Amino acid sequence: MGDPQLTRASGGSAAPVAAAIGLDVGGGAVKAGAVLLSGDGLLTRAAGPCPPDRATTVGAEAGAAELRVPHHAEADGDALSALCAATAADLLAPLRSRWPDLPVVWGVSAAAWIDPGTGRSVFSPHLMGWRNRPLPQDLARALSPREGMPPPSVVNDADAAAWAEARLVPRPGGDAGPSRPDRMVLVTIGTGIGGALVRDGAVDLGAHGMAGEYGHMTVDPSGVPCPCGNTGCWELLVSAEALAARAGRASARTTLDDALAGDPDCRRAVAATGRWLGRGLATLAAVLDPSRFVIGGGVAVAGELLLAPAREELARHLPGGRHRRVPSVAVATWGNRSGWVGAAGIALERTGWSVTTARTD
Repeated sequence: MGDPQLTRASGGSAAPVAAAIGLDVGGGAVKAGAVLLSGDGLLTRAAGPCPPDRATTVGAEAGAAELRVPHHAEADGDALSALCAATAADLLAPLRSRWPDLPVVWGVSAAAWIDPGTGRSVFSPHLMGWRNRPLPQDLARALSPREGMPPPSVVNDADAAAWAEARLVPRPGGDAGPSRPDRMVLVTIGTGIGGALVRDGAVDLGAHGMAGEYGHMTVDPSGVPCPCGNTGCWELLVSAEALAARAGRASARTTLDDALAGDPDCRRAVAATGRWLGRGLATLAAVLDPSRFVIGGGVAVAGELLLAPAREELARHLPGGRHRRVPSVAVATWGNRSGWVGAAGIALERTGWSVTTARTD
């Protein structure tokens, strides 16, 4: 099953009360989209960005409902901020054209450790140009004041994804929303490993806004150095790069495509990656005792090829596993859309709007 898509607002729908633009900024690409909010807290997909003759974002697919903009600006903070502003402007144009007076906010999720009080990027292993930067101010300056939008809400990418999974997806056996009992751990696998802990619908940011950096747990003290400054981090064994290296392929995308097509070497590489994933999940379960794990990010498209060995290792290494319930392990419902959808939803909530659910195709 593919990732869910927000249902596009139809001509007969009630007029929206607000809109939000969400951007998910990672190493290699910016993913983005826009949502409309109804008076009863329902999110729906906004119209696509400006037509091809007005598109300004290099590499974007003009006219699509969402944008994916490749980049090589990880080390150039100014260029990355400018790219994000241009992407937001492309999504803003059709909103302003159709609803000139509609309040519009924007949110950015980034692969970085974010100060929850200021939105400042404290550190990023992979977005080197966004280390120790006041991102809301940077991005506001990069977007023309004529656009009339406030500075963006900026959050960690895994926190945004966890918000979308916890708030906009019905829990098995329950409804979506902020008040249902739940303890969910999200693990996203892409360039690195991101993570978040959700307690009863609320993302736990930790004392300093840096909770959920599970990818930087040391699992191999004699291992190779990590860009975070540590050695032998979990993400060095489970990331997209680790998967590609294990398979001897040029990229994780090629590895995953070949594994899904039945290539035995790539399937073995995915299974080995899944086993390392499961060992890390067992450590997290020992510390956090979640009811469920949700696995997101690009590597999660491997589905059961990845998750089946992960579940086996989780059960094998879980302390007291014979005397307790083993947490479930499932692929994230929103897939690669969760970052920008969560960023948009959080931006709406931070400006006083109530978001309760989303309507999907």
